[in-house]
Amino acid sequence: MENVSPEFQAAVYAPVRRTAASVTFDISDVTAADDATELVTSEAEISRKEQLTNQRLDRPAYATFEEDYWKLDGSFVLPPKVTEPGFEVGWYSAAMSGADGVFSPHQVMEFTFTAPHSSIGITITFDMPANEYAVDFDIVVYDGAGAIIKSIPVTGNTMSRYVIDREQLFEYRRIVVTLKKWCKPNRRAKVTEVSFGVVREYGDDQLIKLNLIEEISPTSDTVPANELKFTVDNSSREFNILNPDGSYKFLQQRQAATVQFGVEISPGVFEYVGAGYYFLTDWQSDEGSLTTTFTARNRIDFIPSVEVENLTPGSTTLHALALSIISAAGITNYRLDPALTSITTQGVYKKQTYRQLMQNIAIAGQCAMFVDREDFLCIIRLPSGSPVDTIDFDNVYREPQIRLDKLVTRVEVAYYSGETVTGTHVLTGLTDGGATLKVENTLINSLQHAEDVAAWVMAESNNRALYEVNWRQNPALECADIVTIEDTYGANKTSRIVGQEYEYAGYLSGKTKSKGAV
Repeated sequence: MENVSPEFQAAVYAPVRRTAASVTFDISDVTAADDATELVTSEAEISRKEQLTNQRLDRPAYATFEEDYWKLDGSFVLPPKVTEPGFEVGWYSAAMSGADGVFSPHQVMEFTFTAPHSSIGITITFDMPANEYAVDFDIVVYDGAGAIIKSIPVTGNTMSRYVIDREQLFEYRRIVVTLKKWCKPNRRAKVTEVSFGVVREYGDDQLIKLNLIEEISPTSDTVPANELKFTVDNSSREFNILNPDGSYKFLQQRQAATVQFGVEISPGVFEYVGAGYYFLTDWQSDEGSLTTTFTARNRIDFIPSVEVENLTPGSTTLHALALSIISAAGITNYRLDPALTSITTQGVYKKQTYRQLMQNIAIAGQCAMFVDREDFLCIIRLPSGSPVDTIDFDNVYREPQIRLDKLVTRVEVAYYSGETVTGTHVLTGLTDGGATLKVENTLINSLQHAEDVAAWVMAESNNRALYEVNWRQNPALECADIVTIEDTYGANKTSRIVGQEYEYAGYLSGKTKSKGAV
């Protein structure tokens, strides 16, 4: 469950509530982001300049020893160590501004590309958590011959995200951003992201409707990708295909979108919960209704479909094997269960994609595989524990539906030596007549390992009670959370959330699916 304030938790279940939603959509040239090489004038120890073009538009407020910067209200966190992967930082300059906010020398970011690229503008995301920014800066765009395509001087800026909109920049090979003055004295320059395009923020004034589906499989028998669909007002015809000044021709697959849901915790004050990172897959403009609908999915769908194979046995651990595949797939944000370090394998697998292989690692490690709301690829064991929330009759539209999944009475897990099956462990339940599940995974190489996997599959299969609740929704709840669901008979069973659907059209509602014991 997301960490939210007591005020949020009270407001989300209040008899009368006000909700909001927003989508931040980065209409940038993703090929330029992949192709960019970053150079900076100076860099602080915590800085990660390579993150300037990774399509991550937000980060926490990091506590640093700059004058009057570190607020002691709990909104700042300690910066990560240099050796800690996965944390979003962006660029921090080593040099600091003077008493007048001026950088001497000026701090420069330079981006060079091996091929020409085009975009509809440039967006610079400065230090949004602290609402700080460069006041005066220059942006100069060059072509392959070194000639200036566009020179954009900016003075008197007051925005922590600065968007240069509708500047159609064609065939550039180099971009130089020179930061001259910061909004406050004695500050490092801080830039979270430079987007080679425009960043649009759609709130209630432009967001017509939104649908978000989150799913997880506790046994990794499937690895579904979460999906976001959002429809925006296109009365400006920005996304019309025939508009020569529009953004349609700059739309690309893999452009990033983030979604937030908010609840009003006091008059005019909303507390927002992030609901994940998604990447564009499809878009469609409707001329009749003057709207455009975008479809995006999370990173699961964008794991490279490269096929790999290893037919040479060797001793390794599931953790080491997972790390090698994650590295080969270019995934930088991940969470692996520590239990994977103690499970050995010969590492033999027939030709399969990165996604299929990581799924097999998850099954062999008795883990669930999914991408969380922070865009981390997770292969972890789902914890048991006490319910984090209760879905009661005060918040449902109708009584929760309950049905039973198929009864599993037999689990067969093969174990291998190389590519050859050397045995099969069979685990039977207490009753007959149910379904049989078979696990064929070459990463399982011993009888004990097969027994462990069989026991895990049987235990998860015993969670046969499938609950579906049509209700007001709480965006702080996440897949894999354990909740209590009220029923007419007072049983109030606990179950694990395996699916969430959010519908927003000026108000929030949706469905929750969960699985629990009978």
